[in-house]
Amino acid sequence: MTRNHLTPELKLFLLTENSPLYHEPFIDKYTNGIFDSLTRNVFQDPFWSIYWPGGQVLTRFILDEKERILGSMTQNVKKDIIRILDLGAGCGAAAIAAKLMNETCKIVANDISKVACTAIAMNAILNNVDIEVLCENLLKKPLEDSYDVIFVGDLLYDEEIANTLVTWLGDAHERGAQIYLGDPGRHGLNETFRKRLKLIRRYSLPENIKKENYGYDMAIVWEFN
Repeated sequence: MTRNHLTPELKLFLLTENSPLYHEPFIDKYTNGIFDSLTRNVFQDPFWSIYWPGGQVLTRFILDEKERILGSMTQNVKKDIIRILDLGAGCGAAAIAAKLMNETCKIVANDISKVACTAIAMNAILNNVDIEVLCENLLKKPLEDSYDVIFVGDLLYDEEIANTLVTWLGDAHERGAQIYLGDPGRHGLNETFRKRLKLIRRYSLPENIKKENYGYDMAIVWEFN
């Protein structure tokens, strides 16, 4: 459990240098190099165990700017319950921050990894918040449920997913969702995607985050339009 990140208000279970697994090579010591698929996915691609810079700045933005995020929704239309989606939630930080932003909000944290969803649930318990965890690939079809706000933290890791996202988010935006993305400048942030974005806030990253993320020294929160 660590608070050594941009959002120390949150306690998060993460893979840090204090964990023995952080220093272990990816070698199967017990089954002669043969992993089952679950074990391989858990240890070879542990995206859920890292608090990526785009997710950190997005979560910082949520904690700092709740009036800005919620204000435009409640200005003209009185809503009994505000529905918020954290897409590709990873460790669940943005979803947890959203719940802390407004306890009456309905928060759904979504990820395609079952292990990530377990990590999200553990981190939610650690921070004493109640959020719904949804393990499903929502990008396979247009969003069926209606959300007032969608958060996307550090999901633009290649152009393929960016091309899928720009269409999917465009449909959600047309249906009334406010959409915020956190990104440090990944490859997926192409010109087509950038045309739909408005820069909201630029954050400098602390030294430990730079070290863990190949020298990225800043990350941006964008609003999707």
